[in-house]
Parts: sequence; C-alpha cells; structure tokens
Amino acid sequence: MECLFLRDWFFVLLLLLPWSVSGKFTVIGPQQPIIALVGGETIFPCYLSPQINAQDMDVMWFYGESSQVVHRYKYRQDYLNHQHQDYKGRTEFLRHDISTGSVALKICHIRPSDEGKYRCYFESSSAYGEAEYQVFVAGEGSVPHIYIVSDGNQNLKLVCTSTGWYPKPEVQWRKNQEKLLPQDTTIKKKENGLFSVETSIMVSRNSTGNVSCFILNPLLRQKLEASVSVSDDLFPHNTPWIVIWIVTVVLFSTVIFIIIFVTWKLKKGKGVNKEEPADVDKDESDSDEIFSDALEYHDDGDKDDSGE
Repeated sequence: MECLFLRDWFFVLLLLLPWSVSGKFTVIGPQQPIIALVGGETIFPCYLSPQINAQDMDVMWFYGESSQVVHRYKYRQDYLNHQHQDYKGRTEFLRHDISTGSVALKICHIRPSDEGKYRCYFESSSAYGEAEYQVFVAGEGSVPHIYIVSDGNQNLKLVCTSTGWYPKPEVQWRKNQEKLLPQDTTIKKKENGLFSVETSIMVSRNSTGNVSCFILNPLLRQKLEASVSVSDDLFPHNTPWIVIWIVTVVLFSTVIFIIIFVTWKLKKGKGVNKEEPADVDKDESDSDEIFSDALEYHDDGDKDDSGE
C-alpha cells in the first residue's frame, strides 16, 4: 500500500516538474523597454527558467523584422560568421552566469539606428525558445546657444541653436516664464541620424525682460535651456531726421568750400608763374641799358684825354 502511495506521489511530482525532466525551458528577457543613450553602451539581459546550464546551447540575438544577427554564441565561443556589419566590433557576450542559464549582450557606441525590437534566442538539442523586447535610443543634444540679429528697426531677432538630439526634440520660448510662440523653427535630421535645431523669435522694444529658449527630449523628459536678458541697450538708437539733415548740409557745405578754395589757389599759382618771365626780361633790359651807358661814358673820357 505504501509503495502505491509513493508511486502516485512520484507521478504527481513528475507532472509538476516537466522542465527538468523534459529539458524544456522559457526564455525571459527585459520586461520593460530599454532606453539606450547615444554614444554610450547598454546591456540586454536574458535568462532561462528554470535555471539550466546553457554552455552547450546556441544563443543568438536578432534585430528587427529582417532578423539581422547582432551576436551569436555557439560551440562554447563567440560565433560571428554571420554577424551583421552594423554591429561588428560593438558587441560583447557576457557569460559569467551561463551555467545557470543567465547571459547578457553588451552593445557599445549606441547609434539612433540601434532603436527597434530585439529577440533573444536559445536552442538546445531538444528545445528552443526566445524572448522579444523593445529598445529606444535617446540623445541629449548640446547646450543651446542664443545669438541676436537686429533688423535695423525697432525689433530684435533671437536665434537659438543646438545639435545632437534624438528623437526629434520639442522647442519652447518663454519670457519671464510666460510661454511664447516661436516665429520660425527648423529641425533637421543629419546623416548620423541625430537632429539639429534652429529656432527664432522676434522681440520688440517693449518686450524687454528675460527670454529663454528650451529644447526638450520627449523620451527622457529632460530639457536644456539658454537665456538672454533683453534690455533697451540692445536695440538700435535711431538719430532724429533733423540732426541727420543738419549734418548732411554742413558736410556738403564744407566740401564745396574746400573745392572753391583749392580751385582759387591753383588759378593764383598759374598767374604768378606767367608774370615771372616778363620781370626777368625787364631786369635784363635794365642791365643792358646800364652797361651801354657805362661804355658811352668810358668813350667820352678817352676823347677828352686825347684832346689835351
């Protein structure tokens, strides 16, 4: 009787422990979406339930609907013959606890293209299973920078720029904590998959105060800020039209006076140059006349001496 009782309990126990007897297992991956930061590294854990030694199993990670091979472990070593080129040199298989069925994959140098669905796959000689999970990529961009452009009137254009965002960021302008609508916002996706932002707003002379530009990452719910204090000194100070008219008249009059004076001096100089040859001729004539008189006087003197 006791043998029958023990046999029945043993049969029940077999029914309650099908995993260890049949070799079947369940693959368990991350239960929540993973957020990976651009440029950083992230770890994707996977383990078996119940705990089974996975050293002799084929373990793989796939990406996307096309099932790109991210990493593969086989024959107790990394087996990367069919690894997709986007992941070459960026993956590491963590097997410290593989004897208990717990492993992990580390991916370095995270890119926006790494975002998507992944599958962790285990296969033994008698069973296989997989787990699927979602990975989101986030990039917090550079600190925003504001520069000022004047339109030449009574308005200023505030331009706010930043780069390196993922996913597409949100933009806000605030003045003294009051939300403002931007005049123009351009968000461009670069070749590396990251977004750059350029947003601007016009402020008038009566809109002085503290104006801030906020750029928000919708996934991380984190924002970066740049502020500028808009004061009356930043606006152009226009000169009254009467002052401009007076300055113009004075400058014009000065130029005319200089032209007239220079012309008069030139004419006067030419007149002096024309008179100089006549004076020279006169002086030469006077000299000849004096010399002639001297000769006549000398001749008269000789005549007197011969008479005597």
